[in-house]
Amino acid sequence: MNSIFLAPTTFAQFSKIPLKLFEREKYKITSNLVGRKLLPNEILKYASNVTGIIAGTELYTKEVLDELPNLKVISRLGVGMDNIDMDAVHANGIKVFKTKTTPAPAVAELTLGLMLDVARKISAQNQSLKSGTWKKEMGKLLHTKTLGIIGLGTIGRTLVKLVSGFNFKLLAYDLYHDETFGEKNNITYCDLDTLLKESDIISIHLNLSDQTKNMMNMQRLRMMKPDSILINTSRGEILDNDALYNALNDETISGAGLDVYDKEPYKGPLINLENVVLTPHIGSYAKEVRIQMEIEAAQNLIKGLNSE
Repeated sequence: MNSIFLAPTTFAQFSKIPLKLFEREKYKITSNLVGRKLLPNEILKYASNVTGIIAGTELYTKEVLDELPNLKVISRLGVGMDNIDMDAVHANGIKVFKTKTTPAPAVAELTLGLMLDVARKISAQNQSLKSGTWKKEMGKLLHTKTLGIIGLGTIGRTLVKLVSGFNFKLLAYDLYHDETFGEKNNITYCDLDTLLKESDIISIHLNLSDQTKNMMNMQRLRMMKPDSILINTSRGEILDNDALYNALNDETISGAGLDVYDKEPYKGPLINLENVVLTPHIGSYAKEVRIQMEIEAAQNLIKGLNSE
């Protein structure tokens, strides 16, 4: 009998179809019971003897994979593979799948929501009103501003389409230049320094790598306009959270919206600032998208194990 581990904390919360697919195969199922992204030692604790894993964004390093001798298949719930050591996967003969269903619409909508929230101070004024204070605070428009997108992949391109009515001037930094998409959507490709200096809103949409880790450090935050807004819905490790705290606290930049953090669950000093909006890594948490991704991830896991 195959035994599998479900690493994402809310897997099958909104649809039981994935679980029924596993039950049909008579798999023994173990779930994440800690209610957050697992640490490496916790992956080993829960998945020590399993043959298959439904993986979230927790880290599957060489050290972790070498300690999972029975593991045959990893089915990634998502499209990013930067949390899985692919060299170790191949060395250990592990099959890896990812979902073709993209969370891009959900992540792009959350990104836009964070932009609006920070610009118009929606969450801060909501909290004030609920606390008994009627206090109007002046916000600012997004309309006609310059939006800089760092990473113009699937999610970045989805965001471009979503915000078309705002009449943004669009800047993009990406190693690959899709000239056809750029011309169609009036996007100007530029270097990172130019984007940081000229953008009113900056949104990060990158995979995590050695090159992108801590890319947004204090030096780069200081390049941004004093009244600019920074949004990160990609990977927490790309942004130095301590540097961001200092930049927001001393008003080097105006505000920020974050959905991802270098350590999760996040309990750091950013929670004490009024000019930052924080969400608990919910980028793909739109029910319609999530259900389809989970079904596909389950099907991928079954396909991989059945071909063993």
